[in-house]
Amino acid sequence: MIKRVSITFTLGGVILAMLWIGAYLSREPELGRLESFSQVIRSEEGSIINLRLTPSGHWREQASLENVDTKLVDMLVAYEDKRFMSHFGVDPIALLRATYNSITSGRVVSGASTLTMQTVRLMHPELQKRSFMTKIKQMLEALRLERHFTKEQILEAYFSLAPYGGNIEGVEAASEAWFQKRPNQLTMSEAALLVALPQSPEVRRPDLFPNNAFKAKRLVLEKTKERLGIDDVSYNEYITERLPNRLRKPSSIAPHLADKFLTFTRQSIDTSISIDWQKELSQIIQVSISEFKAPMNAAAMVIERRTGDVKAYVGSSAYSEIDRKGAVNYLTAVRSPGSTLKPLIYATALQRGFIKPNHVYQDKVFHQNGYTPTNFDGNWTGEVTLKDALIRSLNIPAIETLDMLGPEEFEKNLRSFFGKEIGHGKEAGLSLAAGGFYMSAENLADLYVELADPGHEGKISFLKDEITSANSFLINQKTSSKILSLLSQNDRLGRVMVFKTGTSHNRQDAWVVRLFAKHIVLVWLGTPDAERTEVLTGRTAALPISTVIAETLGLKSPKVKIFAQENTESKIIAKKECGKLINFPVDGEWIRSSRTVISINGDDSAKWYLNGQPLKSYNQQLELKRAGVHKLTAVLYNCSETSEVFLELAQN
Repeated sequence: MIKRVSITFTLGGVILAMLWIGAYLSREPELGRLESFSQVIRSEEGSIINLRLTPSGHWREQASLENVDTKLVDMLVAYEDKRFMSHFGVDPIALLRATYNSITSGRVVSGASTLTMQTVRLMHPELQKRSFMTKIKQMLEALRLERHFTKEQILEAYFSLAPYGGNIEGVEAASEAWFQKRPNQLTMSEAALLVALPQSPEVRRPDLFPNNAFKAKRLVLEKTKERLGIDDVSYNEYITERLPNRLRKPSSIAPHLADKFLTFTRQSIDTSISIDWQKELSQIIQVSISEFKAPMNAAAMVIERRTGDVKAYVGSSAYSEIDRKGAVNYLTAVRSPGSTLKPLIYATALQRGFIKPNHVYQDKVFHQNGYTPTNFDGNWTGEVTLKDALIRSLNIPAIETLDMLGPEEFEKNLRSFFGKEIGHGKEAGLSLAAGGFYMSAENLADLYVELADPGHEGKISFLKDEITSANSFLINQKTSSKILSLLSQNDRLGRVMVFKTGTSHNRQDAWVVRLFAKHIVLVWLGTPDAERTEVLTGRTAALPISTVIAETLGLKSPKVKIFAQENTESKIIAKKECGKLINFPVDGEWIRSSRTVISINGDDSAKWYLNGQPLKSYNQQLELKRAGVHKLTAVLYNCSETSEVFLELAQN
């Protein structure tokens, strides 16, 4: 009876143990340290431009077998675990051999740890203790890992967590730190060292203990020579190949760009940044701003026209400079763009037929509803061409043009282009033409990418091969060519320059956006708190920096199509002598009506616009559709007239 009870309990215990083990193995394994990696930001060439350590202070990148040379994988398996691809986490043959050797010798001669078990220990440091129970837990976790992970995923986990000396973990970080390479570019000798290091990462460090490192590398090559088919000549070459004598850690060369990716869940970020251009631009901005006293600062970016890819991005002269508040990213700071929006205003007017490239303005005193703007120098020019008004950044012609378009409608289209709220959220009205619509340098770059190359696949982008959402401002290629031609001028050497400068109120900000054959350069200067300055203008402060950038980076002058200028003589006479284009309703008219259709009277040959939108035909009847303020514009050659009326709907 006792024997039966004993057998029953034993069997019951075995069954319960088996059920527990089955239930244990069926659960998803805990990832442990596999959930924490460094954020690594790379250039378009693959070089590290910024690195953030893990919370534990390690440089640890997530590995992918796609980026690891097959000879490194084959060497690791051949050296550490020959039956890795066939066993299920625990190698019975190795386990029996290790047990037998330990019993016969009275000590531990060899281990039975598989790559899977090593990976488990790397994932869970608490399982690295030497004890019988810990070993059992390792085996169970290895079985569990094999049940839920593929062999490839286990290798990726190992290559992500293996230690390689100092705070370096994972083969990506190790390859970069020891050899300044990616793990798919290693030599056989370098691969052998990376196979050897994880077993004793500090004792075998080649910079501290070169003899130990050499012996460990040689042992790996000896044990894997036959399996990998290494001949004697190659073997001797690998043995004698020099070891690295320094562990190199990357320095941040684009800290403001890195800050933009703080919220990214991706750990490895491939950008469009050119590492050489980034270094050059950083140096240029640092040297340029040294001519100005603190707290003055500067920022710049270089953009590829065709794609919108940002090739260099410098948010301040020096990230760590306290006096100039260098940690602030001035490329994302909201500022007044000065006159840099004028080309967009004129381009829109050209597109809609309000003006032509040979348009002539009367630059004179302007007054509307209490708004009396002046030009930057406080003077008026009188009769001035569109090209001259644009190049000289005259405010009055730009404001008059914006008034033709309807400032509310133009601003609505501007905000729609970005697809989000920008600036301070307040309507700028006519002051938009003189810098009253606030935005960031990145916003301005978006607009100029669109203006320079309409039909571009999106806005500016920072990620390699990224396609941003396209949101056109309705500027076509023909209009773009016209506005670039109007912006063009020659330098003292006869080279074509296409640029627009901007200076905000009280000389708080100085801007230049300059176009080249394949790139756009944007430069900003100002103070952290938008203080008044006495020295800043776009032409004298920002433009010279753009020239240094162009010469340093080898940017080529743009090709500009020159449009034939129409004979403007008759049209200028017409402007001088033209009479009223709109007879009714007169400006300021208050119309009280029971219906939304009103009568209008004016020049039949003029082009008519309602609230900035062209009317299909002029038939002396106009449907306003809603009560409130409406703007009626008539344009004849270079003459234009606007009437702002208010419609009040009355009951019958």
